Formats: sequence, structure tokens, C-alpha cells
Amino acid sequence: MQDSQAAANLSTNLRLAASYYPSVTQMCRKLGINRQQFVKYLAGTTFPTPGTMRRICDFIGVDEFEVLMPPDQFRNIIALRRNSAFEDLAVPPRLRELLSQAASSTPEVRRLHGYYYEYRYSYTRPGRLLRSFTHIYGWRGYTFYRRIERLKDPDNVSGPPEVFKYDGLIMPVGDRLHLLDFETITNSELTHTVLYISYPNRVSRLAGLTMGVSATSSHEPMATRVCLEYVGRSVQRSRALRACGLYEIDSGEISKFVRDYLTRSGADTDARPINAPPL
Repeated sequence: MQDSQAAANLSTNLRLAASYYPSVTQMCRKLGINRQQFVKYLAGTTFPTPGTMRRICDFIGVDEFEVLMPPDQFRNIIALRRNSAFEDLAVPPRLRELLSQAASSTPEVRRLHGYYYEYRYSYTRPGRLLRSFTHIYGWRGYTFYRRIERLKDPDNVSGPPEVFKYDGLIMPVGDRLHLLDFETITNSELTHTVLYISYPNRVSRLAGLTMGVSATSSHEPMATRVCLEYVGRSVQRSRALRACGLYEIDSGEISKFVRDYLTRSGADTDARPINAPPL
């Protein structure tokens, strides 16, 4: 049985979150939750199952422990995260349509929410695979993600790792996902990734192509295959992050599927510069 104070906090906090939407019905429709059941959560008479709780928190854009905080603390958190810049920004009509499409998070895209290990060849360490940690989550109909790179070089295990964090938006277009992110520590890098959407009941992998710029002094545009392997809806983040870093392609840490996809016949076996045409 849930703690009565936690249940009371959840009820109050959900009512506050729902107040940012035109109606509870619209919020339930975007969440994909039965309205009568959601009203019971608002009234505090029923507590969500773990799966439903994760879906609600992903939609609101908070962690599970945050939605159970005392209402005064939660109010400060949700106020910071309810930025309506996408709605209020003065943009051309065509761009507004693009943002509207990004906000139309379909059930197929919502199924992708969770944690992943991401694999690609390193832009700056030729011949090495980079394993990073990615969280895909929902917020107000949009689907966002955060990727963390932890470059722990196997040749220098005693040195501190280099850490890079990227925040981005996912936009479904047809049967592809377009991911665009920026690096949040230096604010000097953008990455564009295109992934295939798979339609099995359980999403285990996503594969495609990623493009970015190397961190070397030449700052060359680079492109390489990329593969995401699903970890779960809930993970021990510190443990997952410790597993991130640079690996040899034949490392036992790399699954056969990832190894075969990144090195299959006809694929580049490294991240390749994109040659620009002469001016």
C-alpha cells in the first residue's frame, strides 16, 4: 500500500499539472489513459501502477520521485518546465506546422520512451566504438531525449573521463525518426540523426545514420552508422553511465547485432568526413 502522504502529494501535484492543459480530457487523450481512471488519480482514491506512473511522469517531464514531492516543491519544479516557448514563439507558418507535427506524439513514438545504449564509431578516436547513454521521454505531447557521452579511453584508465551532454527533440516523419540535439556544456555542437521506426510490440533496437562535427581542431563534418539498444524504462543511472565509453569493435561488451550492423559489408568501418564541394 502506498504511503498516504505520498498519495496526497501525487493527487495535488497531478491537479496542478493538469491545470496547464485546456481540459483533463485533452490531457488524458495525449497520455492515452482512460479519463475515469485518471480522475481517480486526481482525487487520490487510486494510485497509478508503476507503468502508468512512468508514462505520466514522462509526459509531464519530471522524475517519479519529483511528482511525489510536497506540493510547494513540485510547484517550483513544474513552473520551470512548463515553458510554452514553442506555442508563443513568433515563427513563420510553415515552421509552426513543423513544430505542431513534432508535438503529435503517436502511440508508436511513445512506445520508444525509455533508456538506451547508443553505439557508433567515434568521431575523434578512429577505429573505436563509442557507447553513450540516451533517455527518450515525453513532455506535453513532444518527445525529447538526453544523450550523455562519457569518453573513458581504454588506453588511459586512470585519467578522468570527458563528459558531454546533449538535449534534443525527436520528430517522426513517415517511418523515420529525425533527432536534432545540441551539446549543453559548451553550446557549440549540433547533431542530426535519422533512425528507422520498427513496429514490433517490444522495441529492442533502433538503427540509422548520425551526422555531426568532430571535436578535433579541424572540426570536420562526420557521418557514421548508429544503433540504439533498449535498456529499460527504469535503470540504475550511475551503473549505466559507468558502462559508457570507448570500446574496441571486438569487445565482449558489444552485442553481435551491433557489431554486425556497424561493420556489415558495404558499410564504412569508421566515422567518415563529409567532403564539402569547392566554393
